[in-house]
Amino acid sequence: MMTLRELLNTLPDAELSFSEKASNIAIEDVTADSRQVRPGSLFVAVPGVHNDGHRFIPAAIAQGAAAVIGERPLSEIIDAEANGLGRTVPYLRVQNSRRALAFVCAALQGFPSRRLTVVGVTGTDGKTTTSTILESILRAATATTEAPAGAVGVITTVGARIRGEEIDTGLHVTTPDAPDVQRFLRAMVDAGCRYAVVESTSHGLHQQRVAAVDFDVAAVTNITHEHLDYHGTREAYVAAKALLFRALFASSPKPGAPRAAVLNADDAGSYDALRAALAEEMESSALDVAIRSYGIAGRSPHSLDVAVENIVYDADATRFDLRWWGGRFPVESPLIGEFNVYNAACAATVALALGIPPSAVQRGVKEMPPVPGRMERIDVGQPFLAIVDFAHTPVSLERALTTLRPLVGRNGEGGRLIAIFGSAGLRDREKRYLMGRVSGQLADYTIITAEDPRTEDLEEICREIERGVREFAGPDRYVIIPDRSEAIQAGVEMARAGDVVAAFGKGHERSMCFGEIEYPWSDQEAMRAALQRCADRWQRESV
Repeated sequence: MMTLRELLNTLPDAELSFSEKASNIAIEDVTADSRQVRPGSLFVAVPGVHNDGHRFIPAAIAQGAAAVIGERPLSEIIDAEANGLGRTVPYLRVQNSRRALAFVCAALQGFPSRRLTVVGVTGTDGKTTTSTILESILRAATATTEAPAGAVGVITTVGARIRGEEIDTGLHVTTPDAPDVQRFLRAMVDAGCRYAVVESTSHGLHQQRVAAVDFDVAAVTNITHEHLDYHGTREAYVAAKALLFRALFASSPKPGAPRAAVLNADDAGSYDALRAALAEEMESSALDVAIRSYGIAGRSPHSLDVAVENIVYDADATRFDLRWWGGRFPVESPLIGEFNVYNAACAATVALALGIPPSAVQRGVKEMPPVPGRMERIDVGQPFLAIVDFAHTPVSLERALTTLRPLVGRNGEGGRLIAIFGSAGLRDREKRYLMGRVSGQLADYTIITAEDPRTEDLEEICREIERGVREFAGPDRYVIIPDRSEAIQAGVEMARAGDVVAAFGKGHERSMCFGEIEYPWSDQEAMRAALQRCADRWQRESV
């Protein structure tokens, strides 16, 4: 609990409309959802894409809001005078409500990120896997007999974990909203964590959800084609990602916490743009931020601080050497595919920049737990490989199919690579055609289906994907099955020994959106159920 005046000290741009006496009002919580307001709440009116929070100020006051923050002048707020806004209910006008929300939430929680070493991980693909690898490394570095989970907390799009304890962050989320981010960080401090890893999406960065987080290290996996429906242009998308790196210069250094930016030197989509953003910030800042680059040896014209060498791919593991500024050491990862080599290299570079010893990097990478919905194998004894993966962009789908291709027919049988996927409604339309081209070229058979159509016509979405598939595949190599459960069932039923059947796009998610309603959904459950329905057939065929 804090007084309104204490919270206002974090908002230097606020224009105050209330008496000095009102500044002593006690604030117990902060919310941008009028339905969650209770007596003692500070309501923040946030302009949104579909709804403007200023419309709900009367409802918040009726629920007992102690004070209100907004962007609009009092004269533009409906029923302001009738509801006592600016008179009996203090009103604070700010330039950016989202940013104000982040800072007052942080203040109410005691600015927890200032008591942690915080790593932000961004990128189009691989954020969750990289964050999970880094969490495993940091756990290995801080684990004790009494606390084997280590002094680490992590916030990803899959969920949050604090010293190994899972906390669900919701159904369809990117970076959680500011109140939840600050609440999780506070819980990490209370649990005695030393490190926090925060997966930072472009939406989360642009919408100021992590604006009040004091980052010490920022890392990027890659930047490819995605989210242009929201950002409008690729330049705007990259600029949103760059906000994480600019944030390194917005907070004061912490004792014992190195400050670093970790870049993928092999990724043309991010390296030059982020170097330029960092150079801009360095010109006007006295802070010392080390720039560390990683990549596969021989791939990039840029020098590498951490270079991957001598890669060996196996069906169930990947081995390689890491050459860094302190020497060289071998790494073994349970993850397959070149894209996971990059994910591991990114996490390792962050850890080394933090001063973590190579032995903890080796142990953490090797012992990392599976990441839900990332190349996740579903096995009920079938004679082929069944996979659930989150690949939902043209680049990530290409990487996934390329990774799975060597696993086709590995048992000596012939085999096909069967891809099942869709594309989300009310999102980037261009990627539907592009993903279709990728699958038509790299998969042996494509099943086009639903993936969060929202209020768009599902059949039209499928036809846009089909247009790309048909550039490389005839009508005997693809089918449209709009119902995702039926599509997965069809893929399983057509599979034979040596095949690989993979459902892409949903991964860890536990809902699917039709219209404006989120319905419970799990690719893992759908795949497992489909496999079990065919179990009798495999038993007969094996006799």
